[in-house]
Amino acid sequence: MDVRPTPNLLWRLFVLVGLGTLTVLSTNDQAWERFRAAVGDVVPRDAIRRVVVGTLGIHAAEAVVTAVRARRSGLAHPLRWGLSAFLWGFPVMGRLRRARRDPALTNHSADTSLAPAA
Repeated sequence: MDVRPTPNLLWRLFVLVGLGTLTVLSTNDQAWERFRAAVGDVVPRDAIRRVVVGTLGIHAAEAVVTAVRARRSGLAHPLRWGLSAFLWGFPVMGRLRRARRDPALTNHSADTSLAPAA
């Protein structure tokens, strides 16, 4: 079983379009004015900025936790797992759980018995 750290394409498109749009709205004045002209003052710009900053913080925490868990589990490329978690969010942690259960993917020794070596 090959478990890759990246989630499916639909999730990646959701993240790129959704967070990309929020980031553009929070940083680009022209985009914000066009959005406000179309929608009105339903959502304040400060709220969108807080969502972007909060999302970055949550993804950063997930990245650290994921990289540490991947390293402790003996998976190859733990930093790649962390980067993937930063980019794509919580689905990567589920994929990590699946990868940790597969002994073929970990670098741990196949001998897990407690008997001393003869």
